[in-house]
Amino acid sequence: MTTKPLLAESAAPPESFHDCHVHGLSWLRDEFCFSMKLNYILKWIAPSAPQTSFRFLISEASLTFHDVDELKLSLDWSESALDLEIAALTVRTSRTTPTGRPQRLFEFDLAQPNGRITLWSSGYSVLLIGEAVISDVPSLPLVR
Repeated sequence: MTTKPLLAESAAPPESFHDCHVHGLSWLRDEFCFSMKLNYILKWIAPSAPQTSFRFLISEASLTFHDVDELKLSLDWSESALDLEIAALTVRTSRTTPTGRPQRLFEFDLAQPNGRITLWSSGYSVLLIGEAVISDVPSLPLVR
């Protein structure tokens, strides 16, 4: 049995989610977890002559936030394709809960659709689900 790589925050910093495409949202209420299924860009490959565009090393992945509080989703797909692309993930501030647990406020700015996702969490991890592939675009076709 093959173990799937699990990336800690240090290996997947917030800025690494720029241009990642999300194709699923889920949560586990009793475990206080919120997850996104996404195409995680492991590496931007700089163009080399005669190419003029970046290529991407991408893997299917699950981004999971732990100890989640105050999750807010605002997504408006009116007049747009049913796609969700992350423009930026930012840590806005931090706090200590009444039980002494440290949390940070994470904010997703979206390239599409119009909207925002914010949540308080103790942190996140990224589980790589498939083999990494090189692509000319920053997303992979979904396989059923």
